[in-house]
Amino acid sequence: MLKRELKRKSIHIGFGVLILLLIHYAGTEISTYILFLSLIAGTIISIGITRGHNFDFLKNIVDGVERENEKHFPGKAAIFFFISAIVLLIVFKNSPAIILAALSVQVFADSMAAIIGTKYGKHKIIGKKSWEGTLTCLVVSIICINLFFPLNVAIIAGIIATIVELLPFDDNLWVPLVSGAVIRLLI
Repeated sequence: MLKRELKRKSIHIGFGVLILLLIHYAGTEISTYILFLSLIAGTIISIGITRGHNFDFLKNIVDGVERENEKHFPGKAAIFFFISAIVLLIVFKNSPAIILAALSVQVFADSMAAIIGTKYGKHKIIGKKSWEGTLTCLVVSIICINLFFPLNVAIIAGIIATIVELLPFDDNLWVPLVSGAVIRLLI
C-alpha cells in the first residue's frame, strides 16, 4: 500500500512541480494556454481509455497510479488539478504568488499527508484519513503559503485548506481554489 502511494505521490509532486515552474517562468497567460491544451488532451485520453482505446504507455501509467475507486474515470485527479490551476490562473492572473501558493498546497501538503498518513496514520478521523496525515497537511500547507505570504495568512489559510482536504469533495479541485480565495481575502 505504501509503495503504491509513494509512486502515486511522486508522480503527483513531479507534475505539480513542473506546473509550478511553468507558471513561475512562463507567466500566467502562457501557462493558462498550455494548461488548457493539456486539459483538453488529458480529457480526450481519459475518455479514450474509458472506451477501451489502447494508449499503452499512458494506460500503464494511469493503471499504476489510480486508486481502485478512480479506475472508472482515468486521470480524474490530474484533470481536476488542471481545472483548478486554470481557474486560479484566470481569476488571479495578476497575482502569481496566490496561484503558486494555492497550487503548492495541493502539490506538497496533499502528497505529504497521504504518505505520512499511509505510513504512520494510526488514529483515524474520517474514512481513511488520520490525525497524523491531517497534521502533516496542516504543517506543510502553512510552510507552502508562508513562502509567499506572512505567517498569519499562512496559518489561517493552512487551517482552512486542511479542513477542505478532509471534506468528501475532490481535493485536487477544491483545495487550491479555496486556498487561493482565502489567501486573497486575507491579504
